[in-house]
Amino acid sequence: MKTTKYLSIYNELKNKILDGTFPIQSKLPSKRKLSSFYNVSVMTVDTAYQQLIAEGYVISYERKGYFVNDLPEHRFFDQPNMINRDNHQNQTTNIIERKKTTYFPHQIWAKISRKVLSDEMDMMDNQLDPEGLIGLRYEIKKYLEIYRGIIANVDQIVIGSGSQAMIQLIIAIIGRNYTFVMEEPGFPRLKSIIRHSGINLMTKEIDHQGIMIHQLNENQPTILHVTPSHQYPMGVIMPIARRIECLNWANSQHHRYILEDDYDSEFRYQGLPIPALQSLDQSSKVIYMNTFSKSLSPSLKINYLVIPKSLLNVYQDIKFSMPCSVPIFEQKVLMTFMKEQHFERHLNKVKKIYRKKALMIIEALREENHIQISGYESGLHMVLSFDPMINVKKMIKMINQKNLHLKRIDDYYDHRPKDCYDFMFEYAALSDTEISKTLKAIKESLHAM
Repeated sequence: MKTTKYLSIYNELKNKILDGTFPIQSKLPSKRKLSSFYNVSVMTVDTAYQQLIAEGYVISYERKGYFVNDLPEHRFFDQPNMINRDNHQNQTTNIIERKKTTYFPHQIWAKISRKVLSDEMDMMDNQLDPEGLIGLRYEIKKYLEIYRGIIANVDQIVIGSGSQAMIQLIIAIIGRNYTFVMEEPGFPRLKSIIRHSGINLMTKEIDHQGIMIHQLNENQPTILHVTPSHQYPMGVIMPIARRIECLNWANSQHHRYILEDDYDSEFRYQGLPIPALQSLDQSSKVIYMNTFSKSLSPSLKINYLVIPKSLLNVYQDIKFSMPCSVPIFEQKVLMTFMKEQHFERHLNKVKKIYRKKALMIIEALREENHIQISGYESGLHMVLSFDPMINVKKMIKMINQKNLHLKRIDDYYDHRPKDCYDFMFEYAALSDTEISKTLKAIKESLHAM
């Protein structure tokens, strides 16, 4: 199968930006010129440009055209690992889902479960590798190559139950003299897990591009936890320039690593998924972490790590003291589910459902002058920012009284800001009726002020 046309244009332009053929701030060819050169429609070229803009390679100026964005000098790679898409047409639409058991494929899962129990009755007698079932790790390897641009060996992939097990494994590999740095605002539960593990934790503020690297001037061994594909909870997508800064920071000292939490990266509603930060890493500095609890069900506590090769020998020395915490039965069912492409079909289905929900919210609030919506391009939540003119205390009281499905962003800060007008709207677990009721109540609350 041939690569889709806009992907070919996207990859060619990106390669030329990275190798310096198109220098920083240089003007790129117009859409009309490229459409004539490649013999494609202007819309096809526009799709390629929009993906480059989303990833931060290109910036667009009205009436002026497209220009190469300012990128730091990238000392960590000559060329990024590019996904070989020749055998994977339609990958652009096979993205992923998150949450809500309502859409969980119960019948298919039950059918596979019965088959696994019938065909492999002796599986409980088999000893499971500490890394997890090799067949499942192979399916994860294939998925990562196609959808996240990550090229990894099966022995780099380790399966575990929940984020706590993953963090404990990371601590066992790197030791306890490391400081974890997390985004502010960020995951309260993950902060709690790290602190209860006796590890020093610091938080650093984000801006509209993610964590601000210039704040990270510590000399002690450091693990930087980031959510570059969809920052939690603000929904920021980290552009390529900031990703390069992160990798440059990690490469400047040997005792620095990045923990990339790709918790709901699979959900992107326009263009390609943003490639994983790990896919750019040529110096073995990124530990990659993801979960199936978002893409299938919260009750399916199956997480996994991709351990960089620089830490693989350490893991090999300790792995037998940390056995896999996910039952072999669940792993075999998930392996079959992925192998038979049910996972891909399931994700395609729910992505359409969640995109429809997101559009429903955006359309309903479009005319509300006192609300700005952000973070909706990816993931399964968005941020509603209320006008500072609004009486926030009164607004919070109304939200609580009406049981609206909004969460205060200031609850995600270690150091609660004095004035915060941002609320997170997690819509994936809500029915259309629940979303409509919430939107109606938001409007009534605004108009009552």
